[in-house]
Amino acid sequence: MKLFTAHTMVAAAAALAFAIPAAHANEAQDAAAGKPLAQADACFTCHAVAGTKIGPSFTDIAKKYASKSEDDAEKAIEGDIKNGVKGSMMMAHPSISASNLDKIADWILSLKK
Repeated sequence: MKLFTAHTMVAAAAALAFAIPAAHANEAQDAAAGKPLAQADACFTCHAVAGTKIGPSFTDIAKKYASKSEDDAEKAIEGDIKNGVKGSMMMAHPSISASNLDKIADWILSLKK
């Protein structure tokens, strides 16, 4: 029985070893896909990668959320895009799909690195 348990543990560890890089690869793909989506959705009208236009730069937005967990930061950025930001000129963009919001948020967060 110990041999079966050892094999099971090795198999589980191997599965995790492949799953973690795959998850990071998906995030990298989403981040790469996010910039053209932001461009297509006119985000660059008010924001620049670096430097201020009407709104803060994407780099500054990424830094703003640097202290949050990746999931919390992503959800916050997605919410700001979808719902707008009260007290600012950031208007709501409710028609952007959840998938595209995820990719745009991943791209923005990739700029903090």
